[in-house]
Amino acid sequence: MAHKPEHDPSHVIEEIEDIAERGAQWIRDHLALTITLLVIVLCTAAGIGAFAAHRTHSAEAASDAFDRVTTEYRKAMGADPNALEMPELANPAAAAAIQSEFADKFAAVAEEHSGTVAAALARFEQGNLTAAAGETDAAIEIWQGALDDLAGNPNLRAIFEQRIGQAYDDDARWLEAAESYARAGAVESYPLRHWALAEAARCFQQAGELARARELALRLDAEAPDLMLPQHLSTMLAELRQIPTP
Repeated sequence: MAHKPEHDPSHVIEEIEDIAERGAQWIRDHLALTITLLVIVLCTAAGIGAFAAHRTHSAEAASDAFDRVTTEYRKAMGADPNALEMPELANPAAAAAIQSEFADKFAAVAEEHSGTVAAALARFEQGNLTAAAGETDAAIEIWQGALDDLAGNPNLRAIFEQRIGQAYDDDARWLEAAESYARAGAVESYPLRHWALAEAARCFQQAGELARARELALRLDAEAPDLMLPQHLSTMLAELRQIPTP
């Protein structure tokens, strides 16, 4: 049986939120990793009640299946089983083949154990591997499909929305990125909400939606005046706040 984490998820979430506020440039440079950490922590938190109250066979089986595929993937990529970031293989074709193979394996876990926390994790990883293959639209479709199973968990929905926003952002689809980031930032309990709102403002500006960008800049100034951001993002938000009211 896979070993279940023994840390206190709420404490780890607080630490991640603190890092997000203090290490702005690190967060921006490692956004995918940060979101992955939050997925793991929040999915663990979401599952604790179920495990404690029921410890159902289906939940255990789903968790074990996800852990098994995750470990196999890390080993196939030459990484330590507990690694969060994968090394870059010298042979890109070999890496692509491994990613394609395990995207299918994560999809199988999600389909077999639909409705579980582990299935949400599997869909998240399936989307990551699909995006790594350059199939942005397919990855977004996977993540958007997973949202249907997360109606009762706003933090997990926010994570998926931010990951979708990042994918749109990387593809320079500014308005779609902004909308996804904004939905993530609208969840008050989400640890990276203010970061998501800052990115939403940036993308709204890129899309020419200056009024919406300004609105978010003003909101951030009111809600998180001490939020640390990269200099260029802070400068942009300050400039947006100076735009006269229409």
